[in-house]
Amino acid sequence: MCSHAQFITMNLTVERVYCHEPLRRTDARFLIAETVAFCEAANPLFLSRPDWMVTATCVSAYGFCGFYVLIAVVVLTRTWASFRTPLTLFMGAKLNAILFYHVMEFTSTMPPPNIAAYFAVESPYLLSIGLVLYKILAAEVAQKQKGS
Repeated sequence: MCSHAQFITMNLTVERVYCHEPLRRTDARFLIAETVAFCEAANPLFLSRPDWMVTATCVSAYGFCGFYVLIAVVVLTRTWASFRTPLTLFMGAKLNAILFYHVMEFTSTMPPPNIAAYFAVESPYLLSIGLVLYKILAAEVAQKQKGS
């Protein structure tokens, strides 16, 4: 749940700003200066704003946020089985987006210079996919056992 709170926070702050304008170190909005400092050290491609990354970030900011909220609600209400299909489809979309993002990052002319810092920030996205899929599968198994 904590990782999804982080994802929602990033969707509503950094990603929405990035979608519309370059991030600036002097920007006083929540998490912007910190994101710029991190990107200067570990992800310079993000600050260079290639068109594909702006588009991907806008999709994440405006398209994925609702699904992160849904996951938070599902966690709180423990209704994994009821939302199995939309959550599985979202996890597929998220995995596709993340794999594309990492391929583009590491094959660019500006790959991340600090791999440990880069993956310290990026790994929760990958970990959350596995955890959500595990919870969906566990709920399905439990539902089948109840029906037996």
